[in-house]
Amino acid sequence: MPKHTRKRRHPNVNNDIEYEIDAPKNKFRAFDEDAQAEEEQLSKILFGGASSFLKSLEEAEQEIGASCSNVDSGVGEDTSDSEPQERIPAWYDEDDDGIEVGHALDAQGRKLPSGGINDRSNKYSSLLKNKFNLIVGTPSWATLDKRHKSQDSDSDEEILHSCGFLRTGTGAYLTRGALEFKKVKDLNCETYSEGPFINAVEFHPTSRVALVGGHNGVASLYAVDGRQNNKLHSVLFQHFPIFCAKFINNGNEVILGSRQNHIFSYDLMAAKTTRIPLPPGMTSFKKFITFPDFDIIAAAGKWGEIHLLSAASKERVATIKQNHEVTALAYGPQGNLLYGHSDCGEVTVWDVSMRRVLHKFMDKGCLQGTTLAVSPTNQFLAAGSAQGVVNLYDVGDILINKVPKPIKTIMNLTTSVTDLKFNATSEILALSSAEIPNSVKLLHVGSGTVFSNFPTFETKLGHVNAINFSPNSGYVAFGNRKSTVSLYTLKHYKSY
Repeated sequence: MPKHTRKRRHPNVNNDIEYEIDAPKNKFRAFDEDAQAEEEQLSKILFGGASSFLKSLEEAEQEIGASCSNVDSGVGEDTSDSEPQERIPAWYDEDDDGIEVGHALDAQGRKLPSGGINDRSNKYSSLLKNKFNLIVGTPSWATLDKRHKSQDSDSDEEILHSCGFLRTGTGAYLTRGALEFKKVKDLNCETYSEGPFINAVEFHPTSRVALVGGHNGVASLYAVDGRQNNKLHSVLFQHFPIFCAKFINNGNEVILGSRQNHIFSYDLMAAKTTRIPLPPGMTSFKKFITFPDFDIIAAAGKWGEIHLLSAASKERVATIKQNHEVTALAYGPQGNLLYGHSDCGEVTVWDVSMRRVLHKFMDKGCLQGTTLAVSPTNQFLAAGSAQGVVNLYDVGDILINKVPKPIKTIMNLTTSVTDLKFNATSEILALSSAEIPNSVKLLHVGSGTVFSNFPTFETKLGHVNAINFSPNSGYVAFGNRKSTVSLYTLKHYKSY
């Protein structure tokens, strides 16, 4: 089609030569009468006509001017003294007001003390509401008074409270698949003197300090920063290979155990070492755990005995016993329960405060138990065996069943499981076997799958003897049989 153009003539100021510019014609045309009538009809339907629309705008401006007499200064103004806006329930059921307490109790065949809120003529909904508030309290989202609403609540988040949406949480959960981590300097890079076997790696509960102990009888304290990991102090215990070490007394004291008939206590505040003989009948202190809430140390003895010592005086307060040799100990962090594995696969549960057996169950498929670990949330118990199998149980299930079913069986290791550790959030379970180099796996507990990228092909962890996480899971350490404690940062966790 030919191009429709219109020509403009512009005089040249300098030499009076005229030239032409081609410009497209306007493609928009005026409405015809039918279109104009249709537009007016739609405007009238939507706005009530031009005059009505202008009148509505004037009324709205007057209302806004009356309510907002001051211009916003740009600085947050205090509105705490303003009258709270009344809110109404989002849903109301008329049937609730029609049921009385007496009618409801008769239908349920129940009786309540007479008088007060239990009066038979009162509304049953009021009775239920009162009981709920006494037990649970009124949730912030259910109150009708906006003064009880959180000050940091955002209007955008309020939209997500409606049906069909979930309010997003502030914290992010660890995802399965690949784990974000970084290898940093070895924890004991300044000395490497604790080995050859590193048997104890403990992080201080409140300070960025870690304790490393091994077969050489040397216990060292390091400042944990991932860059230098400077040594703070070392103590040599002659003829005392360290098999186990724990912080006690809110991290102010360290207890060190060995195969000897005595233990050592190291006071971190006074830098003082004390040699303490074991109570009669105890010949070694190679395997023990601490109960922070009960000021108790539980140590495995011979012939199924477990000795309970006072963390303050180091004196024996009781001895409890299971039917078979004790191979592992663990305690419930939110209670007074003590778990003991055995060389026949049976796990015994004690009530420490009552000094009695609470329950026993068989670790499914286990011929010889080697390790135990309870998650910090007290939700899971992990049990390892000499066959390389780790069973993950629900704590609520194992306390009522003789042969509980594991919620997950981990078979990624092929030799005896020597260590199990949960991280602080119970999202990661670390499992290792010291019989094969690099025999370490990190399990994503929520999905029951191991992280596919740890350890990598280039990783050289050696024969891992000890594993531990820092208090907030920012670090994970692996002590091996060649005097080295490898240290990694977990990027998902932002603090020590």
